Amino acid sequence: MKSINHRFEVVYTERELEAKVEDMKTLGYKKNDIHVLADNADILNSVETQEEVKTHETETISDKFKSMFTGKDAVREELSKLNLSQTEIDEFHDILENDGIVLYAENRNAD
Repeated sequence: MKSINHRFEVVYTERELEAKVEDMKTLGYKKNDIHVLADNADILNSVETQEEVKTHETETISDKFKSMFTGKDAVREELSKLNLSQTEIDEFHDILENDGIVLYAENRNAD
């Protein structure tokens, strides 16, 4: 059986982001298991190119349309897929809305 452990980190600058990605790699996370969520497309493009991690822009046009037509916040919906508590979802959502960058890594361990 496999379990998934998520590790979350929050940074506010591109320099902090690059350092945190390197820290995660040092801790044994594979670059393909590191995800970066941010509202800033320039930062996402830079880190995706340099570090080859997975990036997710949080306020795309499609997210805005989805939220408008479904009445659901697309970012909160995506965060809920990570099995977070409502409090954690709210905290990460607020961080992203205030120009924060959220990193999470999936560390899959065989049980």
